[in-house]
Amino acid sequence: MTERVADSIKFLMSTYERLLQKQKDGKLTKSELETLNSLKNFLGKK
Repeated sequence: MTERVADSIKFLMSTYERLLQKQKDGKLTKSELETLNSLKNFLGKK
């Protein structure tokens, strides 16, 4: 179970980093922006 939690966290972090990069490039869709904001809230990022 611990391995599954670690994999989930890694997935969330990689998604967060990917969406941040897309935001910097100006290629973020509305749904991706919503996902990014949700991840920021979940991860405690500002």
